[in-house]
Amino acid sequence: MSEYQYYEFRAVDRPLTQRERAELRALSTRANISAYHFSNVYHWGSFKGSPDEMVERYFDAHLYVANWGERRLVLRLPARRFDLQRARPYQEGRRTAVQRKGDHVMLRFELDEAWSEDVQGEGWLTSLLPLREELLSGDLRSLYLGWLAQAALGQLSADDEEPPVPPGLGSLSSALTALADFLLIPPELLEVAARTSAAEKPVPREELETWVQALPALEKDALLVRLIDKAGVAPGRVAEKAIPPRRLVGALLREAVALQKAKERREQERQVAAREKELEALAAQGSAAWGRVDQLFSSRRPTDHAAGVRLLVDLREVARRKGTEDAFSRRLGQLRERNARRAGLISRMDKEGLHAP
Repeated sequence: MSEYQYYEFRAVDRPLTQRERAELRALSTRANISAYHFSNVYHWGSFKGSPDEMVERYFDAHLYVANWGERRLVLRLPARRFDLQRARPYQEGRRTAVQRKGDHVMLRFELDEAWSEDVQGEGWLTSLLPLREELLSGDLRSLYLGWLAQAALGQLSADDEEPPVPPGLGSLSSALTALADFLLIPPELLEVAARTSAAEKPVPREELETWVQALPALEKDALLVRLIDKAGVAPGRVAEKAIPPRRLVGALLREAVALQKAKERREQERQVAAREKELEALAAQGSAAWGRVDQLFSSRRPTDHAAGVRLLVDLREVARRKGTEDAFSRRLGQLRERNARRAGLISRMDKEGLHAP
């Protein structure tokens, strides 16, 4: 099996200089390089440079995908615009890291799964890049998803407690949906995790600060009094705040398994009901259904022959339910006689147990 490695880097806050682009070209003669972008695909060999160093020196985002299962997303954020302490609870596992590097904070999401021949790296970073602005606006849902991915992969203890559940898990942005897909989070686990998440998405802090600063002083005072009164907070007493209880990893996983089984059961019931409806409609067609079989068998296309055999299988089931198996066998025998010289068609019927009486 051939190897596949995809490297991509993006600059967001500033373009690369000509000198920086020349330095990057020295690392790879085949890479696609522009003022904001670096990408390359390897089917043999490996990239000469250090992805971590490239992010620290040049870029604001990095994505790596290999067909042996490794996936990595790194985002570089200005430290002055990101509250590092709020991110700490989400990096309990080995595969989600938040680290200060000089004037920046590095966020890393990693995954190591099974070999896949179908994996592709192109397009992922475009879908994931908006996560950077969401994080800078105070949205921590991506960090929770990074933690949840580790729980799904069994990289956390069943007794580990989940971090604070951010609001809005039940209505993910397109970038967050892409991250959940990139990290292979089971949809049932995500649905269970979102059960204790507040519905509304928090207002970006910078937007809120700008709005508050623009309010007249008297209006600010009146608004503050109303908020304090509504919250039940007065000088000398602390407000009680409803905080959802923290769940354990084991409980989350058990709920996700139960939800998956419930969905599978409902799907099976739906399929059974749909099958019953199909057979009822077929039974109502009477001889017209046999005419449809003749029409399909008269075609030269193998796909039509296969459809005709499937229709015969359904007609056999209708006959079994109505107690008319003898009549079905007679008509099947006549059908086989008319097509006796068509070995391929007879073989298809034989494989489905549609033998002559």
